[in-house]
Amino acid sequence: MFPFAHIGYTFFVVELVFIFIYIFKKLSNKNLDTIHWGIRYVSLYALLIGSLGPDIIDKAISLPITGNGRYIGHSLLFDVVISIIALAVFWKNKRIWIGFIVGWQTHMILDVGGFMPWLFPFVNYDFPERTLSYLEMIQLPSVYLNEIFGVVGLLIVVVLYLRRKIPVQAMIKEDFSKHPSYFITIDKNRKNI
Repeated sequence: MFPFAHIGYTFFVVELVFIFIYIFKKLSNKNLDTIHWGIRYVSLYALLIGSLGPDIIDKAISLPITGNGRYIGHSLLFDVVISIIALAVFWKNKRIWIGFIVGWQTHMILDVGGFMPWLFPFVNYDFPERTLSYLEMIQLPSVYLNEIFGVVGLLIVVVLYLRRKIPVQAMIKEDFSKHPSYFITIDKNRKNI
């Protein structure tokens, strides 16, 4: 997949999950003091980096060597190792490690349809060389439709955030705070969805 598909699908799916959690809490007659709806429980930039992480690693390392864009970054071993590292490094800031790990896992799930070296380096794979150029690949319906749907999903999330007046600057400030609160409060008197 290409970047907009990974980013758009990841942000949209995470937003959808939190909408369902909000609805479930609302139906459970829980008194919600703040607006509990949206990606505000995860770091936006960590989700972005995680959603592109396997491709960033593999396109930089393996594409020049093997001619294939899926290598160690798309293996289960690296998946587990990078998740443990993110958890250990950002242990105190739950929004960052959850965002990164969720983004990484979503990327791995979205790539399941093609060649995946799941058990690399324990199994020797015959890495197929990419036979199509980027220009030829973007002309394939499976590629450009996924890119279009990714952009649409991302736009839906942006519109939801703008409509709810979510303070994105406050969310990013929390990511870099030494004592993160994990809960970005929103004024209940504002008109929110």
